[in-house]
Amino acid sequence: MESPKDMSFHRVLVSSCRELLTLAPRTPYGTTRDKAFGRGRLLLLVGVPAALLTLGLWAWWSLTQTDIFWKMFDLSVYHNAAAEVDDRGQYILYERPFGIWQLPFIYPPFSAYIFVKLLPLGFAGLKWFMTISSFVSILAVCWASWGMLGYRRSWGRLGAALVTFAAVVWLEPVSWTLIWGQVNLALLAIVLLDLAQPDSRWWKGIGVGLAAGFKLTPAIFIVYLVMTRRFKAAAAAVAAFFASVLFGWIVLPDASQTYWTNLSEISGRVDSELSVGTLNNQSVKGMLTRLIDNESVVGVVWLVLCAAVVILGLLAAAKASLAGRELLGVVIVGTLSLLVSPISWSHHWVWVIPAFVLLAHKAFTSRRKLWWFATAGFFVFYASWPMQINALGKWDDRIPLQPFGLMWLVPRDDDRESHWNVWQFFVGNSYLLAGIVLTVVVSCLLLRNTSLTPAEPVAEGTPGSDGAAQTPEPVGAPAGAGAAAVGSAPSEPDPTDEGAGRKGVGIGN
Repeated sequence: MESPKDMSFHRVLVSSCRELLTLAPRTPYGTTRDKAFGRGRLLLLVGVPAALLTLGLWAWWSLTQTDIFWKMFDLSVYHNAAAEVDDRGQYILYERPFGIWQLPFIYPPFSAYIFVKLLPLGFAGLKWFMTISSFVSILAVCWASWGMLGYRRSWGRLGAALVTFAAVVWLEPVSWTLIWGQVNLALLAIVLLDLAQPDSRWWKGIGVGLAAGFKLTPAIFIVYLVMTRRFKAAAAAVAAFFASVLFGWIVLPDASQTYWTNLSEISGRVDSELSVGTLNNQSVKGMLTRLIDNESVVGVVWLVLCAAVVILGLLAAAKASLAGRELLGVVIVGTLSLLVSPISWSHHWVWVIPAFVLLAHKAFTSRRKLWWFATAGFFVFYASWPMQINALGKWDDRIPLQPFGLMWLVPRDDDRESHWNVWQFFVGNSYLLAGIVLTVVVSCLLLRNTSLTPAEPVAEGTPGSDGAAQTPEPVGAPAGAGAAAVGSAPSEPDPTDEGAGRKGVGIGN
C-alpha cells in the first residue's frame, strides 16, 4: 500500500476517509496507562506550594480589585434570568435582557433550570460557588489531560497536575472566565473527564450530551465520537442531550417552546447588545465581520471557511484518536468548536489548558530544546498580563490593573475594529489566526504522516508498549504536541504517542 507521505494531499484526504470508514483498526481507548513521572513525590512537593501560591495571589488581586474581579457580569445574567423565571414566569426568559450589563440569556432552558435551583445561594453565594467550582474544574482538567497522555494515577501525576494548575490560571481565557463568572471551565471539565473515560464504560458520552444540553457548542464532540466509531458513547451522548431537552420541556415548557422554535433569533440577540465584530469575539465570523462590511458576504465566506476547516480538522482528530493520540484529537475538536461558533469570546478559549499540557509533555520528554521555547512562547502569547489598557489599546494610569492578553493592545469597541491597520488586524485576531494556522498545520501533518493500516505485513512478535503486535511507526511521524506540532527526528521516539490504551496496530501504542 502506498505511504501517505508519497501521495498528493487530495489523495491523502481520500485515503484518510477510507481508513476511517473501512480499514483502520479501532480498539478500546483507556485500557492501559503505563507512564510514570520520575521523582513523583518531589514533583508533588513543588506542585502543592505552587498551586497554593497561585490561589493566594489570585485572592489578593481579587480583594484589592473587587470592582474588576468580583462583579461577575456574566454570572449576574444567569442569576437574574433564573430569578425572573422563578418569580414572574417563563415567558420573560428570552424576551428581555438581564444582569448588570443588561445582556440576553441565550442558553437552553435546561441551563436556566440549573440556575433556578442555585437561587437559594443568593448572588453572593453563587459567586463563591462558581469560583470554587471553576478552580476545581481547572485542576480536574489538568489531571485528566495528563491521564489521557498515558500517565497512571500517582503522586507524580498529581504533582504535574498541580504545577500545570499553577501556570494555566494565569492564561487570559482562564483568568477572564473566573472574572466574568462564566461556565466555560465547568463545561470543559465535564467534556474532558467524560472523554477521558475508557471506551468500555457504559456511561461514556453522557457528559458530552449534558454539556451540549447546557450549551449547544459541545455537540461537535458527538460527531467526533461517531467518526472514531465509538457508537455506544455517541448514542449515550445523543440520549443525554435529548433527555436534557425533554427535561427542559417538562419543567419549563413555555420557555422551551420559545427557545427551540426561535433558536436562530435568540442566538443572534447578542449582536444587538455586543457586536459580533468586537475584538473580544475571536471566531471566524468575528474576524470576517471586522474585515468585511457586508453581512451577506460575511455569511457566505464564513460557511465556506468553516466547512473546510471542520472537514480537515475532524478527519485529523479522528485519525489522531485511532492512532492512540486521544488528547490531541480532543484538543483539535475543541479548537474547531471555537473557530466555527458565531461567537467565541476570548474567555471561551479555555481549551488552551489541555493544549498547554500537550506542549509541556512534549517539552519534558523531548531532547529538543525547541519544545521548551514553544511551550514558553505559548504561555507568553496566551498569558494574562497586569496592564492598564484603555479602549484605544494604550496605557492609561486612570484604569486599574487588569489581566489583559497581548491581543488587547489594539483599539476596540465603538466600531474601532473596522479601522485597524495591518498590524492591528493581526494582533486583534491573534487568537483566531493562531488557532486556524496551528489546527491546519497539525491536521495536515497528522493526515500525511500517520498511517492507520500497515504498509506491509507486521512481523510476528513485534512488541508494543503493552506487549501487543505493533506496526512500525512511519519515519517522521508528527510530534503532535497540541496546537504546535512538527515532525520528530527519526531516531527520537515520538513522546506524544499518548498510548493511554489503544491497543493493537497503530501509532502510539
